Amino acid sequence: MNWKRLLSNVLLVTMILGFTSCFDDEEEAFSIEADVYYINKLVDGEWMHGTTYYVYGNESMSSAKVTTPVTNETIELEAAAAYYNVMVNSPAQEDYSVNIPEEGNFQFEATNQKGEVLYSTDAQEFVNLEGAEIDSIGFDNNNFLMYVTWNEIEESDGYYLKMYDSSDELVFEGYGVPSDETEFIISEYYSTGNWIKDPVEGDDYELLLQTFVYDDDATNSNLAYNIKEVTVTDTMINWDF
Repeated sequence: MNWKRLLSNVLLVTMILGFTSCFDDEEEAFSIEADVYYINKLVDGEWMHGTTYYVYGNESMSSAKVTTPVTNETIELEAAAAYYNVMVNSPAQEDYSVNIPEEGNFQFEATNQKGEVLYSTDAQEFVNLEGAEIDSIGFDNNNFLMYVTWNEIEESDGYYLKMYDSSDELVFEGYGVPSDETEFIISEYYSTGNWIKDPVEGDDYELLLQTFVYDDDATNSNLAYNIKEVTVTDTMINWDF
């Protein structure tokens, strides 16, 4: 699995839509929101941790960077593909570690195309969020439905489900699932998410279940850019239709 490409887009569309809705007036002054969140994934039976950095703006930016709270490392962000107002730095495979990631106040600096500079701080604390695991997969061949269930994680705020083919290409991305629900239906004929490409009967696919939690001080109006942690688990399935 191409983790860098995959995890750079975890919750990205949801966060961007939420953020841009806050900027309806194009005449507003340059504004940004910065977010740090941790990513946990299982590699060869061992949990590894990485950190993703985002800056969202109400206009495009020429540059953005973040300074970490412990090592004082300066990390450059890059423009997110297809999104003019998002800068991001997501971990590559070699960036993951068994060590607890840095915690504290992350200092962001962003510059727009006019040379205006803004600063923002995001305080983060690592919670080592447990990830839900898929416990059953069933096919309803009469209605062309695939049912996926998993165990509930009480500390979570919700779940996302994605499906990838053997070439690491995204095939399906489901809608967000509330924290108190532990079942999702994938269908070619009912609107339960977005199909990027058609599945092929008999082919193997990888299902990724993302368990996430928001920042402690997040509100309904700013959930979009207050993700705290994401834990990813996966399983292989064979498409049975």
